[in-house]
Parts: sequence; structure tokens; C-alpha cells
Amino acid sequence: MFNLRFSREMALKEISVEGYEILRKSSVSVVGLGATGSPVADLFVRAGIRKIQIIDGDTVDISNIHRQVLYSEGDVGRKKVEAASGRLHAINRDCEIDAVQDFLTQENISGIIGKPSVVIDGTDNMDTRRTINRYCVNNRIPWVFISSIGTVSQVKAIIPGKTSCLDCFIDRDAKYSMSCEETGVLASAPVMASSLAWTLAVRILMGKEVSGDLWHIDPWYMSMEQVHINRNPECLTCGKTQG
Repeated sequence: MFNLRFSREMALKEISVEGYEILRKSSVSVVGLGATGSPVADLFVRAGIRKIQIIDGDTVDISNIHRQVLYSEGDVGRKKVEAASGRLHAINRDCEIDAVQDFLTQENISGIIGKPSVVIDGTDNMDTRRTINRYCVNNRIPWVFISSIGTVSQVKAIIPGKTSCLDCFIDRDAKYSMSCEETGVLASAPVMASSLAWTLAVRILMGKEVSGDLWHIDPWYMSMEQVHINRNPECLTCGKTQG
């Protein structure tokens, strides 16, 4: 019964039984359970990962429902990690879920995340992403950056010592004022970005070749663009001291 459940995954030559076993033994931290983090967590649990950490300090708002796939109307007002844990356990009761009701900061990240196999960015602000970036680069943990607003999403794998990092192409002091509340979000955009991010994460876990290219996805205008980003040798986060 157990093998039958994941038989379509193991039958895929790109995954196979060996790849499935790697997924089972891996651990993932999903930081933020909004429009991008929710689908990634869902996909990992469905794929049979044995251990997942979900981190979010927020509660479910009615405005979340149209794009955040782990929640329904009955979850409004509940803690996101609580609602998400229930949903994820209903999908795969064998998965060990570490639910952390908190927002990541530079001060608490090491005590919360530790050293998972891969980290997924499901956040909606640059300060937290920069915190993730610096922690992961310093600890040699691969992570996947995701952003989605309006009709556009961006996805980038960051592998310390190999690819460019977040600070290589986004200035440390840059401020971003766009918000989902003001700009809106096309519901399909974060789902598409999350699917790509999950796939990149699985490739990383399986030891496959992964570039550090930035992917721009716009489902409304039916466009997808791949942009190569070189490592910046002067980057204060990954330059010079990282080899």
C-alpha cells in the first residue's frame, strides 16, 4: 500500500525509487505559509517527504483564501501553522511536521531552522529574505527564493559556493513598497512559481544540476524569461570568503 501510494512518482524516470528514497530522508524548512509557501509545503508532503518544518507567525485572513491553498473559510482567524498542520497531516499522516508559530529574525533564525536539507522562501518581505539568505550562505544550506505580486512571479535557486546569492543582485539597502493589498495578486502566479520552486528544490536534494538563474513568470501575459545572474565577487554576503 505504501509503495502503491507513491508508485507514479517512483515510476517517473527523473525521480525513480532512488530519488523517492532521497526525498523521504530529506528535511525542508518552509518559511512563510502564504501564496507561495502553501503550495510548496503541499507538494512536499504529497511527494512523501518525511520531515517538514513550517514557519509563520501570522493568522489566516479572509483575503488569503483566494490564493493560499492550505486554507478554507473555516480557518479564518486561526494560526496559519495550526491550520496548515491539520491540512498537511490529512494529506500524509506519516510526515513529521514541525510547526513554528513565529516570524524569522536575525536573532532567532539559527535556533529555529538549524540545518535542513533545503530552505524555501514563502515570505512576502525583503528583510526576512535577506535574513534567510545570509544564514543559508553562512551555513552552506541551499535555498529557493520566490516572490509573487500582481501577475508576475520570480524564482531563483541559491546554492552557497556555487550560484549568486540574493545580495548579488538585490541591493542590501533597497526598499520595496509594493504590497499585495495595493497591487493585488493573480491567483495562478504564485502557484506556478511555487511549482517551479518545488521542482528546483527536488533537483537540489537529488544532486542534479541547478543553475542560479532568475526566472520571471507572468501567466497573464503568457511569458517566461530566464535571466542569468553572475556571482558578484564584491558581494558582502557570498563574495571573496565563499569558494
